[in-house]
Amino acid sequence: MEQPFKPLSLSIKELFTNADSKYKIPQYQRPYKWEGDQVFQLWDDIYEAYENKEKNYFLGSIITAKPRDNENSSYVDVVDGQQRLTTLTILLCVVRDLFPNLNGSSDDDNAVKQVMIQHSISEFGQNERLKLNTHAQHQSDFEKLILKGDTKELIKPYKYQIRTDEEPKFKFVNTAAIFKEKLQEIGEEEAGEFINFLFNQVQIIRIDCTDRQFAIKLFQVLNDRGMDLSAADLIKSFLLENLYKKYKEDPDNSKLKEERFIADWREMEQTVKKCDINMNDLFIIYEYYLLAANPKKSLYDELQVIFEDKDSNEVIEDIKAFASTYLSEVLEKEDKVLYSFRYIRWSMYWKCIAMTAIHTKYPHKKEVLSELRRFYYLYWIGGKTLSQIKQTSFNLIKWIKEKKSIAYIKEELDKKLETDKIFDLVVRNLTSERIATEPWIKPLLLMMEYNVTDDSKLSFIPLSKDVHLEHILPVKFEKFEEWNHFTPEVASQWLNSAGNLTLLGGSKNIEASNNPFNIKMGVYKGKGKYESKNDKITAFLITQSIVQDYEKETYNKQWNIDAIHNRWKWFFTETEELLDIDLSDEKEALKPELV
Repeated sequence: MEQPFKPLSLSIKELFTNADSKYKIPQYQRPYKWEGDQVFQLWDDIYEAYENKEKNYFLGSIITAKPRDNENSSYVDVVDGQQRLTTLTILLCVVRDLFPNLNGSSDDDNAVKQVMIQHSISEFGQNERLKLNTHAQHQSDFEKLILKGDTKELIKPYKYQIRTDEEPKFKFVNTAAIFKEKLQEIGEEEAGEFINFLFNQVQIIRIDCTDRQFAIKLFQVLNDRGMDLSAADLIKSFLLENLYKKYKEDPDNSKLKEERFIADWREMEQTVKKCDINMNDLFIIYEYYLLAANPKKSLYDELQVIFEDKDSNEVIEDIKAFASTYLSEVLEKEDKVLYSFRYIRWSMYWKCIAMTAIHTKYPHKKEVLSELRRFYYLYWIGGKTLSQIKQTSFNLIKWIKEKKSIAYIKEELDKKLETDKIFDLVVRNLTSERIATEPWIKPLLLMMEYNVTDDSKLSFIPLSKDVHLEHILPVKFEKFEEWNHFTPEVASQWLNSAGNLTLLGGSKNIEASNNPFNIKMGVYKGKGKYESKNDKITAFLITQSIVQDYEKETYNKQWNIDAIHNRWKWFFTETEELLDIDLSDEKEALKPELV
């Protein structure tokens, strides 16, 4: 009986020069992705072993399989290990170009000379040892820049180019530039000794599998034991394995199905790159949508069970559509409610609930999202954690898929709020004299901003460092006589309360917040501290109302207790409307007579 795999311990010399040492990176693999950190780490590991004169230094393993598209091919598919294999090939090409007389004067039979380097890159100068079939352009770039180019003439790319995933050519060039620098540092003589060590003393385990199906299974097992593979990678390999099993007896159709799968996967990856989630996040959200329950196993294990008997092409088509919908109908949608969600910490849950409502065409999508926002913000303001909303979030996914009425959902959410006594906690925290320190206060004020913004002018406001929580009565009010109508006792009561807060944008003019009221008005209008320094000021609508009162002389062009109390009432009125909570008592809880 033929063994499904054969592990071979090979020196780097054998890995690259044996008769069977020809490799291709198959279409379903991701392109070359190593950046500086990984390349430096590989060099440092090998060079340290060289300096320590280690024997049989182990560099890891690679997994290969005979390609299905051409069983008679002299090349094998690299199922795992392409990053190291590609990086080592680039190193050999740099050595070839940088030191054409490498070890030329050495009489040592084990000395690696130029002819050996050449043979390691291409078999007798004809067939490349490594082909990158991830994309036709990838192979073309690799040949032009590395295999057949002059690597010593390559210029190190910019950081933004290196990080461009669609263009691995910049990563090829970056890796070559790093190796050129390292080899030039040690000089030709030591480089010769280092390459001798690399070829003869560095070992790698090549696991040759009889077919790709087994190779992928082995790939998955090794991942469970700590290899650096993502859940998305494993799901992809599992779906491809299922595709292979289904069409095993129909190779022509199998190839077409696989090509379609790969095309859909790549399209999905491009969509996700435009989002605020990664591929693993996408699969987590999709998993929650499918299960409508708290997963009991790992992401990969759960989805493996779900996808076992499904058509892989249909699965990936649905997830691709799911990703496209998320981009267009959640992330890029101009919607006040969806904008408000983007400040919440429990992101996977609200995203899944929103996607479930959209993906299933739930008839009360708008209403359920409003109820969800209310529910999440009340729990957040009430000081609760993920554990208190987790099960209800899964219940919501289930109710939406079951097309429960909005009345039913609202009733269930209200029951939960009452059971957990959330309303009392919310009132306590909203009326706190230290509300300015709460993480939810800026998102709540931004919700109010969206609420008063005309829909035609609506845009998402990121919660960045340039969105400031502004104390209208400044923290350092005692520095200015214009604020002497406040005593320290009264100021301490109101300073960090809801009645003294607004939003101010801008990176430079924020220093105006510790200034007299008339100077603040210039900032609130968008002029900056001084009219000549008008830069990066965001004039929020909820802040413009303060300017309007100032210009009308509603409070004698002062920010006083009457003004603060009016702001207090406004804040609670807005919160009442947004969160559907009765705050009528709280609006009158603090009186101007406190002065």
